[in-house]
Amino acid sequence: MGSRQNGLIGADKTGLPPEQFIAAIWEERRRYVREGRIKQPHPWRVALSEGRVSKTALIEYVKNRYYFLCNINRKDAQIIANCPIPHARRMLLRKYIDEEGQDVAGGRLGPHYEMWIKISDALGIPRAVMDSFEDVLPVYRYTVDAVFNFAKLQSWIEGVTATYATEGRMWKRYTPKEEHREDGLLTEEEAMKRHYGLPQEALQFYHVHSDANDEHGDINEAILKKYCVTAELQEKALAAARFRWENQETRHDIIYRYFVLGGNS
Repeated sequence: MGSRQNGLIGADKTGLPPEQFIAAIWEERRRYVREGRIKQPHPWRVALSEGRVSKTALIEYVKNRYYFLCNINRKDAQIIANCPIPHARRMLLRKYIDEEGQDVAGGRLGPHYEMWIKISDALGIPRAVMDSFEDVLPVYRYTVDAVFNFAKLQSWIEGVTATYATEGRMWKRYTPKEEHREDGLLTEEEAMKRHYGLPQEALQFYHVHSDANDEHGDINEAILKKYCVTAELQEKALAAARFRWENQETRHDIIYRYFVLGGNS
C-alpha cells in the first residue's frame, strides 16, 4: 500500500532517483500524520509544554528516556557492524563518536547520555537509580530493545533508514511549515526551565543533541542517496522507516499513558 503511494511500484530495478526517494520517505511520514498514525504534536509534548506533567511524572520520564539514550548507541554500533562498505562505515562512525563521546577521539564533549544525567541530577534522582534502570517501565524497555534488535537482524541499509526517519529535525526540512502544528508550543528545554525550574547549565543535552542530530541526519541521507538505489532496497527502506515511526509513537504513547493519564501523574 505505502509503496504504491510512493511511486515504487512500477519503478525499474534501479529504483527512484535519490532525491525522489528521499522525498518519498518524507511524503510517507506526512501520510502517517494525516491518518493519525503519528500524532503531531503528540499529547505528551502538549502536556509538557503546558506544565500539566507533575514533577513526579517528569522524573519517571527522565529515568525512562535515559534507557533509550544509553541503548541507542548500541543500535548504531550494530548498524556499523553489519555494514560491509568501508566508506559508509566511516561516515556512520562520525555519528557514533558524536553520540558516544567525542572525547574518545580527542574531542571535548563526552557522551550525550551523560549530558542527560545533568537533568536527572537537577531533579534529585540518584545516579545509582539512573544507572540501574530499575524504574524503567517494562513496556518502554521492550520498545527500546526492539530498535536494537531491528538493527541487529535487518540489513544495514534498513538500519540507516530507520535511524534517518526519526533523526532530530529532519522531518521539518521536508514538511510544509503549516503542517508542523507547533505554534505556541514550548520546546522540552523551555518547558523544563519554565515549569520545573531546571537551570540552564543542566540543559546542555538539548543544545548539543539538536545540533548533532541535524548533522547526523545529513550523514544518513547522503548514505541513502548513494547506496539505497534499487527498487528492492528502497521498498525495504520505506518499511524500516514505518517501523521506526511506529516504534517512536508507541514510546511517546507509553509515556503519556503512564505519566499523564495514569496514576503517576
